[in-house]
Amino acid sequence: MIESIEAVHEFQGLVAHMESEESRWLTFLDHPNAENAVPEPWLQGNPDLGKEVSQVMKMVIVNALRPDRFVHAAKQLIDMVFSEEVTGQGQIDLDQIVENESNARSPLLLVSAPGYDASVMVDQLAKNKHKKYTSVAIGSPEAFDEAENAIKLAARSGSWVLLKNVHLAPSWLVELEKTIYKLTLSASFRLFLTMEINPKVPTTLLRASHVLMFEPPSGIKAAVTRSYTQAITQERSDAKPLQRAKLHFIVAWFNAVVQERLRFIPIGWSKTYEFNQSDQRCVLDCIDEWIDSMGKGREAIDPDKIPWDALRTLVSQSIFGGKIDNDFDHKILQSLVDYFFRKETFDADYPLYDSVEAD
Repeated sequence: MIESIEAVHEFQGLVAHMESEESRWLTFLDHPNAENAVPEPWLQGNPDLGKEVSQVMKMVIVNALRPDRFVHAAKQLIDMVFSEEVTGQGQIDLDQIVENESNARSPLLLVSAPGYDASVMVDQLAKNKHKKYTSVAIGSPEAFDEAENAIKLAARSGSWVLLKNVHLAPSWLVELEKTIYKLTLSASFRLFLTMEINPKVPTTLLRASHVLMFEPPSGIKAAVTRSYTQAITQERSDAKPLQRAKLHFIVAWFNAVVQERLRFIPIGWSKTYEFNQSDQRCVLDCIDEWIDSMGKGREAIDPDKIPWDALRTLVSQSIFGGKIDNDFDHKILQSLVDYFFRKETFDADYPLYDSVEAD
């Protein structure tokens, strides 16, 4: 592969450079962030190359020798070409879309990859706007009649309807389109549909809908950032007592680790589990309820008084653990829960991760 790359004019002398700068190339091969350590022999003979072209050439090298870091190298290129507003963790303003960009006859189709529950956004928006809505999980014959009745009532009253997992019934979606077309709809009526990516969903529905795409974040930092932009608002985290903010961060970090391990199956977990934002939200709600009952408006509480045993049991046995059916995976989850949910996490020197140093 290296020989074929060197055949390209811009890469001439690559093999000779690898032989003369062996130590640099070995460092690149062993570097945990290899996209930041690519030796650049081509720059010596082509000083006028722009940074974008140089980055593309780095990507070629990374793809050939360290393909595990190619996505990160590609992201660097995207960051160069576009702004942080495009590539960062900026979130969709669903409220803005509902109020100003959608209409009663155009459903809002929330499409997600496995592992992301987009319905949480609808739940939160309805709660913030004090909006009445009906939620129906599609998947059984009874759900079809329930969904149609809910839509007919909401169409008259102007409330919202959320249909979850509509990809499980693609043929029924054709009938749903006809039902919406025949109804007289209130201007404030909105229909939300959540689904996983499925090629069998009618294209006519896709064209008629306002389609929003969601996927689990890639990387610990991205997952924690998304937690703080979707589930943990500043107002929520800053509420007294002070220990609430630290507990919220622990939950966000724990959720990020659990989600990240899904990318390394069968090493991280033995199989894919449907961990999603609803799991994190349940833990956060439980913590807030406990902290509120303990704090009662006080500035701070003693971390020793937090019901750690109950919290660990709730997370490992019910919320996250309830989705695991493998004994080995459950032991992994239990070890993570025991490590993160304990009073020692409030110590300034308690490590949330072990640093790995190259020999």
